[in-house]
Amino acid sequence: MAGRFFARLFGLSGSDDNPRTTIRGRIKGNKRKHYHWEKKLARHLCGQYSMAVAQANLKNEDRCQLVSGSLSNIARNGPTGVFVGIYDGHGGDICSQFVLDNLFNDLKSAISNQPGHVDYPAAIQQAYLSTEDRFLGLARRNWERIPRLAAVGSCCLSGVVCNNVLHVANAGDSRAVLARWGVGDENAEAVQLSIDYNAQDEDRRNELQLQHTDDPVLFSVVNGTYRVRGRIQVTRAIGDFYLKSNEFNREPLEARYRQQQPIVRPILKAEPTILTYDLEADDKFVIFASDGLWTDVTNEEAVSIVKRSPRSGAAKALLVEALSKASQRNNLEYQQLINLPLADKRYHHDDISIVILFFDNLPAPVIAQTLVVEM
Repeated sequence: MAGRFFARLFGLSGSDDNPRTTIRGRIKGNKRKHYHWEKKLARHLCGQYSMAVAQANLKNEDRCQLVSGSLSNIARNGPTGVFVGIYDGHGGDICSQFVLDNLFNDLKSAISNQPGHVDYPAAIQQAYLSTEDRFLGLARRNWERIPRLAAVGSCCLSGVVCNNVLHVANAGDSRAVLARWGVGDENAEAVQLSIDYNAQDEDRRNELQLQHTDDPVLFSVVNGTYRVRGRIQVTRAIGDFYLKSNEFNREPLEARYRQQQPIVRPILKAEPTILTYDLEADDKFVIFASDGLWTDVTNEEAVSIVKRSPRSGAAKALLVEALSKASQRNNLEYQQLINLPLADKRYHHDDISIVILFFDNLPAPVIAQTLVVEM
């Protein structure tokens, strides 16, 4: 498993198709289109979806996926539904790629191990911690050869829809926003379904400080932003083991990651908060996106844009809005921002990943196949 992971990560192999997947869709970027990717509109078991990605870093650190079909390893009569994942990596794309490769499979295993009624929050929690443990094992096994594995991480936002119930889990500062309106309503209500685990939020700082009252250097302000131990803005994530265990607070880890103040107990954690929401007729769609979108677009603006846009290309419409606002914030024309080389884009906006789930009373596909789409 680790060998295949590193081979794919560093471009040493060809196909990464999963033989257990009946249908696998891979969206590949076209760099001639300004480093943008999109899936305009397609079906999932509960309706339709639209996806879009914009790259800002030299190597895109975001990953996102949608799986529609079986939610377990049980061949027949197992639960079916839709899974969405937004994985916003930092320090590179190593951890976000690892989460993409493992989290959904760990969720399927957790669901399969529950006889009878499935406790989805418990299964999701187990999946996050299992993926964290897998990545920790990878970092330990490769400590001497690739010590930077202890200094990379990924925010992790996921959604599971099954039997008209939506479960949203979040460890990081990506966000899920639900849009709802009734018959005849002109305006839509925007309901945030996740907590932004970011040190810029005073509540999150207070939350972490209460858990580490003996830590005199828990936060510092770097270039106007609060950072945990002066290094990172997010307060929950998979990976980032240099802020979770003193085991990695030594050579051969790069000096910039090593902490003068010992790590007495984990500062960051991979445990997500999980919200369970019963979907109703007024619930129209959910936007899952990395913080690259929410930096410049409010919940209400995002919902309004999707509501008034054609479904086909709705995610791209959100992407354009975010980039337009980023260009204004940086005193650039939109096309100037789009045409910047990747070496400069990161100073103006972040990688952006968007998945929009639209809910409909559409019949399930006649052929019960599993669709996997990854960006």
